Amino acid sequence: MTTDRPQPFFAGLDEDIKVILLAQVRNLWTHASTAIEGNTLTLGDTAFVLEEGLTIAGKPLRDHQEVYGHARGIEVIYRLLEVTQLQDADIFALHRVVLTEAIMDIYKPVGAWKNEANFTTLVGPDGRQHWREFPEPAHVPALMSQWLNAFNVWYGQPLTTDTAASAYADMHLDFVTIHPFFDGNGRMARLLANLPVLRAGFPPIVVPAEGRQEYKKAISDYQQTIPDLKSLSDLRALPRNAERSRFQDLCRNYWESTMALVAEARQAQERKRVVSRRNPGAPKFQG
Repeated sequence: MTTDRPQPFFAGLDEDIKVILLAQVRNLWTHASTAIEGNTLTLGDTAFVLEEGLTIAGKPLRDHQEVYGHARGIEVIYRLLEVTQLQDADIFALHRVVLTEAIMDIYKPVGAWKNEANFTTLVGPDGRQHWREFPEPAHVPALMSQWLNAFNVWYGQPLTTDTAASAYADMHLDFVTIHPFFDGNGRMARLLANLPVLRAGFPPIVVPAEGRQEYKKAISDYQQTIPDLKSLSDLRALPRNAERSRFQDLCRNYWESTMALVAEARQAQERKRVVSRRNPGAPKFQG
């Protein structure tokens, strides 16, 4: 760990305010990321499940498991801030935490790269539905080695708000384009791409649940510009085009929600200090 690492976004806050802020960020990040994948728990539901340890009546067990898995994934992300170089073993460990369902299937490995082709569907410019096949499993180890090299370059340098947003967008978009796992690629990308952001001292960038359609379309539009995606074997072949720039612009806007939470926490801290100065002999409240 470097000695000149920037202070985290919660630095300088009293412990009680810091705890609340970190819980708010976790709840929002978990709700938004799982909702993008179809989870039916609301933000209020998610906060209740994580803070009270109880279930929501009538909601699927899988939705609760996804929320717990993502929240534990955030804990792993914070611990990974202590390492200076990310390795594939770290990614595998995170995948095992995020995917909470125990799947005994050699073709659906948890904590290992995919070993079977995976697909999605899209509506093309012609208005018809088409198949999209992601890079072949045989190419994934080399592609992810390139991804890790690029990631660790970002991870090892000081970042401004602009470069941190660029790092998030590039790492995010390339990860979901490689699609290295049989499942969980979106959640993994939204967690891992925030590591450089957090290490630079900023709160995480959180894709809002209500922006799901625009977010997914931006990714799909970019992937549509890649000739023969399934045969991709070198990240240097990925286009740097208007579609990629659009995704980068979206990611900068996605920062608004967590930046607002940090600002509110700072305001609460200042109000607390004002009261303490006015009443220096008052007993400290322990909530």
